[in-house]
Amino acid sequence: MNFDEAKDALRDGYLQVGLELIDEHPTELFFQSDRAGRKVDFVISEEEITGFAEAEELRPSFSQIPAECSICSTNYREQAVTFSEYDRRRLFMMRDREFTFGEPNDTTPYVEIGPASMLFTDFFRFDEACLQLSMHRIRGPYARRRNEKEPVEMRSVLHRPLTIRVYNLQASTPEDALKRSSPIVDGCLFELSYLTNITLTLEEEWPRQRPRVRPFQFGDTFGGNELPLPQVVFNQDVVRFYQRGMSTDDPVNQFLSFYHVLEYYFVAVSDEQLYQKLSRRLNDPKFSATSSNLDRMIQDTLDHKRETDETEMLKLVLSKFVDEAELIEFIEAYEEYLDDRMYSKKKSVFGESVEVRLVAGHVIGNLAKRIKIIRNALVHSSDRYERQQRYVPTAKAEDMIRREIPLMKYLAEKVVIASAK
Repeated sequence: MNFDEAKDALRDGYLQVGLELIDEHPTELFFQSDRAGRKVDFVISEEEITGFAEAEELRPSFSQIPAECSICSTNYREQAVTFSEYDRRRLFMMRDREFTFGEPNDTTPYVEIGPASMLFTDFFRFDEACLQLSMHRIRGPYARRRNEKEPVEMRSVLHRPLTIRVYNLQASTPEDALKRSSPIVDGCLFELSYLTNITLTLEEEWPRQRPRVRPFQFGDTFGGNELPLPQVVFNQDVVRFYQRGMSTDDPVNQFLSFYHVLEYYFVAVSDEQLYQKLSRRLNDPKFSATSSNLDRMIQDTLDHKRETDETEMLKLVLSKFVDEAELIEFIEAYEEYLDDRMYSKKKSVFGESVEVRLVAGHVIGNLAKRIKIIRNALVHSSDRYERQQRYVPTAKAEDMIRREIPLMKYLAEKVVIASAK
């Protein structure tokens, strides 16, 4: 793409998204944005047009792998990185900061982390998701001029995320370059965390403005500021687990905190079942302290310890504290809200096929199995653990766990309430 073609592409691209072309010189373009009556002028300089033309010339040599916010050629990889969503305020600390791993040269690999290169910025300049982010800046407070007489440089307000850049990969294909660069990227991100306490993760997709979705609500909501005084005593320990789940947005911590509410009663409820069995034997008028009767009681105790695994313990807790009909009603309502039979249709959960049959006598046992599979996947990361798939903290995996939270919260609430004195 030559200079004039690049200039035409930039002019047409910004006209299509609603900017007003107010002037045009042989080597410059001038636009104006208007938001709520506040007009701001922008200039696309000769240098910016030239850079865009060069990026378009290089475009065929790049593949958009391994994610939509990444570019990779045979010799170079650049991918967006970010802080966790719970610590995005630290992005401002990194705005002008750059880290280098290795010695910059023309032959051996080295890595940089900092604001995106202009090549990367130009590559995604008119990408739908990235353009939306840039237009938010163009039409927002980011574009406020320092000098009212001078237009703002367009490139200064474009969306430029933090990226990690790997140079001199010397691969035969972009796919091979991706394979070579991945351990380098992982190593550098670990060193950054270890040496500087700055933790960044690879972005898997562009941030998007998503439509607001009505949060799921089961049953009637409580309105007003006057709340009932508790007439029961809640178990302080399980309340603390429940409050911990409510106080975080991290889906893994939420899931495990609500699971801890259920797990708290594993031994007590399981032993209660044994006590009932032994009591039935002792209360039988025919019982006498003979060797055979005592042997049966010893065997009951041994069988109980051997056969009661954690899935069975979870099933016993749910059976004791959660009403089966109400649980079915909750799951049906949640699936209708999601427009997805995520529980009642057979699906693979971390490599195991699970279906929760919404039928009395089946729902609690099926659900206990599903919950235990997810809990094990979150807790056990060992490659020797007997499971087909392991949980790895990616955006996709966390979204999957996040969908489990409303049911786990519901179950935890039922256990807290039902176990109150």
